[in-house]
Amino acid sequence: MTLRVGLIGTSWWADAMYLPALAHHPRGAITALCGRDPDRTRASAARWGVPQVHTEWLEMVDSGSIDAVIVASPNDTHHDVVMAAADRGLHVLCEKPVALSADEAAAMAAAAEAAGIVTMVPFTYRWMPTNRWMKALVEEGYVGQPYHLNLRYFTGYARGPEYSWRFDVARSGGGLLGDLGSHWLHLARWWLGEVSSIGAISQTFVERDLRPDGSDYVHGEDSAVMTLRFASGAYGTLQVSAVCWEGTPFGQTHHAEVHGSEGTLYARNDWDTVQEVRGLRSGDHGGPQVLPVPDELWQGARRSSVHDTYRDVFRAGDSMTRAWVDAAADGRPCQPDLAEGARVQALVEAATASAASDGRQIAVDP
Repeated sequence: MTLRVGLIGTSWWADAMYLPALAHHPRGAITALCGRDPDRTRASAARWGVPQVHTEWLEMVDSGSIDAVIVASPNDTHHDVVMAAADRGLHVLCEKPVALSADEAAAMAAAAEAAGIVTMVPFTYRWMPTNRWMKALVEEGYVGQPYHLNLRYFTGYARGPEYSWRFDVARSGGGLLGDLGSHWLHLARWWLGEVSSIGAISQTFVERDLRPDGSDYVHGEDSAVMTLRFASGAYGTLQVSAVCWEGTPFGQTHHAEVHGSEGTLYARNDWDTVQEVRGLRSGDHGGPQVLPVPDELWQGARRSSVHDTYRDVFRAGDSMTRAWVDAAADGRPCQPDLAEGARVQALVEAATASAASDGRQIAVDP
């Protein structure tokens, strides 16, 4: 069976992630493309050999010519598209954050479950080899009982004042807590388990331009710190900032540390040439040593450049989009799904409420 996939969105992300992933997939293909700009959409479709072009997503969903849909459009469109897709029995991959509110996200997850469709939310960094290795090491007990987790995501795409819908709360549902914080919340839960409470402080450092039509809007934060308590008793500190100058080719760096009763793990990705995990066990001296990522976690990806690893993992490996296509073709569930997206959305909403009240810790119902 070849899964016929419709893609909503013609951004650089669609070109970098979704179209290449399915260009040579033996079980799936992009057969329809939808975008608001007709010329841009036709040009993209021609470049990638996509036979059908739409400028209205509902027209594509109702066409009867697709089995699944990738929702890579702005956040304020996600709820309506996913609800319509579920109603028509179409499998769904929906970008994060999945909705403008936790209630919307919960409704989307419930509709997907009732329809029996296969869903995925692309928390991208879950599939990077170093993060998969950290997950395996924590699970096998390298650090023993985890005590605390520290995650930092530093990037610079918000250093300029240009308008971006990602910081327009009416369109995005928030600021960086949803855009990047959702990645870290998913990773934190994947590594250390359920979160029982969350707090946050946030800041908008850069004054952003008005919308293209000259109207003003509520501006989302461009930097934030979250504090988590896990059901296990561990705690976490998660920092995300889009106003950092990191000086790397990709303009970002990732850092992670987990300390526990039996040892410590450190992961660093400079988005240039460094992507490694280091560790030391209780009683060791001489500093943390490199713990080589097992070959199978690389999925055959190149290792000399982080960019090359990233491209290979998502365009040729059995990860994210390609894994979702295989699962949908087989009629089996995959992770992370819309239920996970809804859980993360609830945590983002609680963090946003905490930031509005000077960081008070908010209990979250698992």
